[in-house]
Amino acid sequence: MSQPWTEEQARWLVKAAASLAKAGAEPVGPFVLPDGRFFPDKFDRSPASIGKLFTRMKAHVGLADLETEVVLVDEEAGAVVSSCSGGSCGGGGVKVLSGQRVTPTGDGYTIAIATAEVGNPVVLTTVMARSVGAIFLDASGAVARFRKDELGPAGDLAASLLGLGALIANGAGIEVKGCGGVKIHSATALSAPQATLALALAVEREITRGRAEPQGLEAGLDAVARAMFAAAQAFVRQNRDIVRRLDDSPDALEEGNFKLRSGLGVGQRILTTLGIKKAAEDPIERLERELAAQKPSSKRLAPEKRAQLKELEALYDEVVSERS
Repeated sequence: MSQPWTEEQARWLVKAAASLAKAGAEPVGPFVLPDGRFFPDKFDRSPASIGKLFTRMKAHVGLADLETEVVLVDEEAGAVVSSCSGGSCGGGGVKVLSGQRVTPTGDGYTIAIATAEVGNPVVLTTVMARSVGAIFLDASGAVARFRKDELGPAGDLAASLLGLGALIANGAGIEVKGCGGVKIHSATALSAPQATLALALAVEREITRGRAEPQGLEAGLDAVARAMFAAAQAFVRQNRDIVRRLDDSPDALEEGNFKLRSGLGVGQRILTTLGIKKAAEDPIERLERELAAQKPSSKRLAPEKRAQLKELEALYDEVVSERS
C-alpha cells in the first residue's frame, strides 16, 4: 500500500517543523489526549464550561498566563452572541472578522468559536487546539516565516509540536454517519494523513530527546487517525536522523537540505528487493517456490538468489531490531 501523503507534503512538514522548532514549539508536559486525565472538568456546553475548557488547554501548552477571551459566534448572523471568558456570559462587543478565528487584541487574543461547533466534542477541541497553534505562530513571531496560504497548516503543525497532535489528528478525520453511510469530514487545514504524520513527527522528536512514548496514545486516537498512525510512525522512524536535526540543525532543514527515506513497510521493501513491482502472492512464497525448483543444497543456489536471501535476512533483522 502506498503512503497516504506525498513526498512534497512530507517535506513541507519537515521544513515547517524546523521553522517552528526554532521559534520554540515543543511540549511543556505530556502529550494531551482527549480523556479525563487532561480534561476532568464537567462540560455542559455553557459559555462558562467552554471558557474553562480553553483555559485548561492553554495551561497544557504553557500559555496559561496569556490573556484570551473566547466568544461564541452565530455564523449565519455574523455576530457575537456571548463571551465565555472568566465564567461570564456577556454581550461582547468584539468584532469578529469573517473566517478569522484568532484576533490579536491590545494585550492578548480573542478566539471565535461558532455556535454550531460546540455540539461536537471532537470539533470543539480541534478548533481550540488550532487556535492555540495560531496564537503561538503570532506570539512567537513564527508567522513571518510562512506564506499567507501556509498559516492554517502551520498553525495545525504548531499545535501538534506543542503536544496537541492527537486532538489535531482526530479533528482531521471525523467520521459522520448519515443517510448515505459514513462520511469523513475535517476541521483542520492539514489533511488527515498530514495531521497524523505531524503527530508521529512530534512524538518521535520527543523520543529522540529521551522521553518515553506517550502512554495510551493510540487508544486516544479516533478510527481514521488510528488507521494511519502505524504508517506515519514507521515513516518518521525511517527518518529518525532528520527528526533529530529539528533540534540539532533546524536551519538546514528549513532550507530543505535533507532527503527523506521512503518509510516503506517490510513487505514493500521485500518486494523492492525481489524486483517485484506488483504481485498477487506473498514474495516469500514466490522465492521459496523458485528455490524449491533448484537443487536442495544451499551451495547450489544461484548467486543472485543467495544475494536475495542475504538482503531479506538483513531486512528482517532490521525490523526485529527496531521493534525490540
